[in-house]
Amino acid sequence: MAAYFWLLLENRMSVIIIGGTGAGKTTLLNALASLIKPSMKICTVEEIAELNLPHENWVQFVSRESYGVGGTASGAIPLFTLVKTTLRYRPDYIIVGEVRGEEAFVLFQALATGHGGMCTLHAEDVDYAIKRLTSPPMNVAEVYIPLMNVVVEVERVHLPKPVHGLHFGRRAREVSEIISHKEFVRIFEWDPLTDIYNSRLEDSILLRKIALKTGRNVRELLDEIERREIVLKWMAKRNIYNISDVAKVVSQYYMSPETIYGIAARELAIPIKLRVKAVDNLSSEASSNEDKEPNSEETEES
Repeated sequence: MAAYFWLLLENRMSVIIIGGTGAGKTTLLNALASLIKPSMKICTVEEIAELNLPHENWVQFVSRESYGVGGTASGAIPLFTLVKTTLRYRPDYIIVGEVRGEEAFVLFQALATGHGGMCTLHAEDVDYAIKRLTSPPMNVAEVYIPLMNVVVEVERVHLPKPVHGLHFGRRAREVSEIISHKEFVRIFEWDPLTDIYNSRLEDSILLRKIALKTGRNVRELLDEIERREIVLKWMAKRNIYNISDVAKVVSQYYMSPETIYGIAARELAIPIKLRVKAVDNLSSEASSNEDKEPNSEETEES
């Protein structure tokens, strides 16, 4: 599932994360944002600074409250104003920590002009999220709802088996692609009995959209998702969880996808589908944590 989001974010698709208080919305938002292409420019807007991104082109905005004499809010800077301000920075992605008011309308206007967007929203499910977005004070027009391409529903759940000694955890219960304000396609669904995800990537509307935009076919995109899934599993095996370390691997993958994929597939003992000389000549030491320079003989042979 993470590999699916990685590909979507590379192509400026927009994501909204919904759930209750303490469900892990902001945590997931930060984790997904770390997969955004390192060269992209990101503007974040929050009431309280919680997001921490590794990108060099990251501009952070935090709202400010002000209480003047007689209850006047002189000098206050609300989220609404900050979201409008981000448009002047020409960002690739606008990330709003949580939408609750008229800033949602401005965010969707930005999506309509070609910007990517991410945000969180308190809502129980997709239907309720759409009702909140289209009602006051957000007032997002129904025709704009599909601009938020993917809805992720997160929840604190009871796990069928303890994980690290814990019986409760946070899971993305459902991932749906929005077709209209009345129609959506469920792509991933969490199984509470097995703690695994059932995937229906073959039904993805967004993959077809990306295929048309990039000139690739859906089969190629599914293969790319599979390769990135292997890289992510390799990162998990190596205990690469720190956001800065994740960003480094993502950056290296964009610079040399064949090499990174080759290392990951080798360590996980998975048949390598995408081979080049650089991968074939990787020694077993290159797969370890230690970085070693190749000797001259190996360089000449490659």
